[in-house]
Amino acid sequence: MTVDSIMNRNPKTVPMTETFGGAFAILMDLRIDSLPVVDTNGIYRGMFDLEDIWELLLPRAAMLGLKSLTDLAFVSDAKEAMHQKLQDAGARPVSEFLDAQVQPVHADTPVKEAILLFYKHQGDLPVVDRASKRLLGTVSPWEILQALR
Repeated sequence: MTVDSIMNRNPKTVPMTETFGGAFAILMDLRIDSLPVVDTNGIYRGMFDLEDIWELLLPRAAMLGLKSLTDLAFVSDAKEAMHQKLQDAGARPVSEFLDAQVQPVHADTPVKEAILLFYKHQGDLPVVDRASKRLLGTVSPWEILQALR
């Protein structure tokens, strides 16, 4: 079984020119975890996902993998402070927040390989054409589990 047989061929996408605020609103409205970002030719450029939002809200030290960092008591958890961070990022282009860690798969990628990628990265995977790099769709863990159910 390959990704082609189970992928979502019509995922919601955003253009490179979309703002953080616009992409954030789409995630919230649709209650989805990620959005593929494409250029004007439909070429996949990256993913905007919840991890990008968490990264914006957390202090840099929390993301460095410091084993000595056991809590975030030193960081304000005031709703107003976190809201302000989101507001400040609102007008910035979504292209500044693209997740470079999310590598695309191809239509002929075996589902087992996609499962391994899900194990390593907790989010939807973009499916792109090998030659053109155009986005063909996405595959989520739910689509795989539904196919195996």
